[in-house]
Amino acid sequence: MKKALLYSLLFLIFFSCVESEEVIIPKELAGKWVTELNLEEDTWEIFLEFKTNGSYEGFTVRNIQNDSLQPGILAFSKGRFSKREGNLILSSIRTFYAEDKSNPPSEIGLLKEQVEWLIPDEVAEFSLHENDQILILTFLGCNDVQIPRNSANCAPPTPVTYTRVVE
Repeated sequence: MKKALLYSLLFLIFFSCVESEEVIIPKELAGKWVTELNLEEDTWEIFLEFKTNGSYEGFTVRNIQNDSLQPGILAFSKGRFSKREGNLILSSIRTFYAEDKSNPPSEIGLLKEQVEWLIPDEVAEFSLHENDQILILTFLGCNDVQIPRNSANCAPPTPVTYTRVVE
C-alpha cells in the first residue's frame, strides 16, 4: 500500500511540474474583418471572423461577374485562434475549396474539403489601428504554396490590411 501511495505521489509531482502553455484569446480581434484582393480580371473579398470562444472562419468570395468568371465562394477555412509570444496563431485548420474556380458555388456545403496534405499552424504578426477598426496581418510562413506543398516558392511576408465589418 505504501508503494502504491509513493508511486501515486511521484506521478502527481511529475505531472504538476510539466509546463502547459496558456492559451490566450485576443478578444480585441473578435468580429468580422474584410480585405479586397484585386487581380488582373478578378476581384476577391477575403473575410475573417474571429469569435470570442477562440474559433475563427475565413471566406474568399468573388462578387464580380464577367464573361469567363462567375461570382461565388472560392474557399472557406475554419479552426482555432490564439495569441502566443505576441503573434496570432491559427490552428486546427480545415479548408474547403471550389473545384471549379471559374464557376464557384454560392454555398459552403458545396465546397470540397482539402484532405490531400497537412495544414500546419499559421503564424502572423498583427496590429490594430484607428480605434481597433483596422487590422494588419503579416503571415510569417510560406503562404503562396503550390500543390504539392514540397515545391513551394515563397514570397516574402507581406502585410495585409483588413477593415472591421460593422453590422
